[in-house]
Amino acid sequence: MKILIVDDEPTIRDYLEEVFKEMGHEVASVSDGYDAIDYVREHDVNLAYVDVKMPGIDGFETFKRLREIDPKIGGVMISGNAVEKMMDTSIQRGVYVCLKKPMSIDKLEEINKAYENIRIPLEFVYKKKGLSEDEISGAKILIADDEEGIRKIIQDVLNESGFSNIDMAENGQEAIDKFNEKRHDTIILDIKMPIVHGVDVLRHVKALSPDSEVIIISGAADKDSAIAAVKLGAYDYIEKPFEVDTLLRIISRAVEKRLLNRLKENQ
Repeated sequence: MKILIVDDEPTIRDYLEEVFKEMGHEVASVSDGYDAIDYVREHDVNLAYVDVKMPGIDGFETFKRLREIDPKIGGVMISGNAVEKMMDTSIQRGVYVCLKKPMSIDKLEEINKAYENIRIPLEFVYKKKGLSEDEISGAKILIADDEEGIRKIIQDVLNESGFSNIDMAENGQEAIDKFNEKRHDTIILDIKMPIVHGVDVLRHVKALSPDSEVIIISGAADKDSAIAAVKLGAYDYIEKPFEVDTLLRIISRAVEKRLLNRLKENQ
């Protein structure tokens, strides 16, 4: 894995660089956000460890600009202060985890391994569990959202990840009609849909196909409805605005669960 360390303290940079190289990773380090931006423009980076407080631009702004250059970069924010207060802001910005200094080798290794597992191609993960490439790419997925831009973003991400059997619906009734026709394995469903509300679509899906997995997308104002949907059988929910990689992880787990359950049924 290719790791970039961004910290104005030379001792921290040297420590992390030595630890990560011993773990077998490719490592580069820079002392501020501007150098990090320049580096990412010229090099591939999988995971960036970024200090929160740095001269010039701070860690959050640095990571935001890194993601603008390469949206696939993962981020670990590091700080000398308590990290609990940073978590909500960090997660909304796509940061993978917040880490308090000093950092133990065991914790660093745990974070790197966990992140590597997330970014392993879906085909590799699924094949190890007995699923074929055709089963993966052929998983039936329905994206139901009244915002065309949201539907397109999710479709593009799924296509890039190897999924090809994707349908889309722009209102609740269309979602029901398409589900009746194909009985999709996984449905990404906006909770606030025109014509038929998302909760009613969920009830319909679960009545016809209890094993189909439904992922709810909601705005902050609809959080209570999303939680109620989970209690009714939705697999999970995610709030808008969401990070695409976070949504992809949820979708991947839901698809995996559905396909593995089907595999067990056929054995």
